[in-house]
Amino acid sequence: MRRSVALSFALLLAALMAGCGRSDDASMPIRGNDISLSVIREKSYFWSDGWDLSFVMSRMPDCTRRHHVKHVGDGDFLVDVYDAGNGGWILNQGYRWYVADTASCELQQFDDKPPFPGTLVGSFVAGDGQELTFKAVPTPAPDAAAPQPADASSPAAPSQ
Repeated sequence: MRRSVALSFALLLAALMAGCGRSDDASMPIRGNDISLSVIREKSYFWSDGWDLSFVMSRMPDCTRRHHVKHVGDGDFLVDVYDAGNGGWILNQGYRWYVADTASCELQQFDDKPPFPGTLVGSFVAGDGQELTFKAVPTPAPDAAAPQPADASSPAAPSQ
């Protein structure tokens, strides 16, 4: 009887722990909901070291692809996103660099850091134990106090 109870308890504990993984994701909308770039990080078990990382390119209705990339460690998480132009996005995660093409939903890893990755548009970030989010780089507002061009039709100041 004791053996049966212990076995039942062990099976119940194993079943409960199997669902103790963690997953979170964040998206960067590029053009409304039609085109986006997303990051998904998953941890199979709560005791797992690091995260399984995926990048997802989506251009609806033509393509959506999930690309599994290198495993990343625990702790603070950061993926910088650069606009390379023509539907290309450069992603930097640690010392790894990727190019994501939203026109074809393809991803490729660079061998070396690109010399000019483009314009930084934002970052996928998460502090240790926090949810993954996308933080866009704020765009500067037009400066209302900026000097305006002189009006050519205004009279010149009188000379003394």
